[in-house]
Amino acid sequence: FFSHQSMAAATTHALRAATVLLLMLLSRAGCPYARHSDTRASLRSGLAPPPYRPPSTVDFAAVSADIKALLTQSKEAWPADFGNYGPFFVRLAWHCTGSYRRSDGRGGCDGARQRFEPERSWPDNTNLDKARGLLEPIKAKYGPALSWGDLIVLAGTTAIEAMGGPTFGFCAGRTDDADGTASLPLGPTALQESLAPCPVNGRCKPPLGSTTVGLIYVNPAGPMGVPHPEGSARDIRDSFGRMSMNDTETVALIGGGHAFGKAHGACPSGAGPSPAEDPTNPWPGTCGTGAGRGKGNNTFTAGFEGPWTETPLQWDNLYFQYLVEYDWALSESPAGHPQWVPVARPGGRKLPPRKTMMLTTDVALTRDPAYLEIVKEFAADITKLNTAFAHAWYKLVTRDMGPRSRCTNADAPPAQPFQNPLPPAPTALADFSKVRQAIVKLLRDRSSPLALSEAGAQEHFGALL
Repeated sequence: FFSHQSMAAATTHALRAATVLLLMLLSRAGCPYARHSDTRASLRSGLAPPPYRPPSTVDFAAVSADIKALLTQSKEAWPADFGNYGPFFVRLAWHCTGSYRRSDGRGGCDGARQRFEPERSWPDNTNLDKARGLLEPIKAKYGPALSWGDLIVLAGTTAIEAMGGPTFGFCAGRTDDADGTASLPLGPTALQESLAPCPVNGRCKPPLGSTTVGLIYVNPAGPMGVPHPEGSARDIRDSFGRMSMNDTETVALIGGGHAFGKAHGACPSGAGPSPAEDPTNPWPGTCGTGAGRGKGNNTFTAGFEGPWTETPLQWDNLYFQYLVEYDWALSESPAGHPQWVPVARPGGRKLPPRKTMMLTTDVALTRDPAYLEIVKEFAADITKLNTAFAHAWYKLVTRDMGPRSRCTNADAPPAQPFQNPLPPAPTALADFSKVRQAIVKLLRDRSSPLALSEAGAQEHFGALL
């Protein structure tokens, strides 16, 4: 058996070793807020706070106005669906921020690594190079002061507002990475395989953030591509939970996001080579000819085809009303991907004038009892949806930023629960001299559970504390 002294020494040694290991891991970017040189330096110098970051000099109201003007300026190089880029920018921001995972804080749009491998070639990011290309003139106008990370998130938030959707605010302060190194653990890379292998892509486990490497959350066709809504509901809860979203936030984000835009799967032969395969002409499209090749009605993104609602440029709760008021029959997109079409019930709501569809991940929200109750609530009360979506969107695009103090714009929202704000300081503090005396007395008291020394020994538990 070990003596009290040897047990104390072993415990102290273990704690010291664990502390050193923890600091090493943090300094190697294991901590979501330790990627930047100022934070790593602060860790090496004894966990001092990072240097003061001055308020941003960017006029974000002006940037937002420029984005809003761009939304309806459809370009021949990449025509806007329904004449508006709003849904495209919502998807851009969602996919830049949605890579965040709570297991180690990696991912997110701070760094804007969606511009680099491996993220830029993820199947879920197909054609998002065109969205960033549309924003390039705005980025050039404001120069280095405006980071790509802030521009992408602001583009999505501005688009939601322009289409009548609710938002909670904007937190600026993202800094751009020079390459995609910090995203290598997200995969698909050799580093990811060594750190967090996924033997069956589609059944990936934490610390990976999604069930499928290369997708933001889950396979929209269903588990392993099988259109099984019940199984998809389980995957949704698992994947969204990996980024700290609860059921209400999950349903609000899925339905709120799908209030806008459409899916693209009109081309059976796909989008063509990814940026990793052809950096000079990624995703050129394989259908159509001439100026219309791979764009407009010839676009392929995820392989599904059609809008979710009859008002794809307008915020409303039709998505949720459709889910509860129609039956849904399994169908197939022109690209051969499973999707669902509405079936009117006898004496019920008539089918929408515009041809609409749902994904397996949408129908899944009606096959899980907890999700279904939230769907019904949002279908009946758009005010509740507005509140839930605004807060969930802000959490989605800001979660990877860390504490509220990182926001460099004066009009950023107050600290939210997910930003772990410190409680207010008490108005009256303890008499710490008396506290010190009490601690010393406790350590010297051999009847105390903290006193590990043997009879006659002078050691006490103070070293470990």
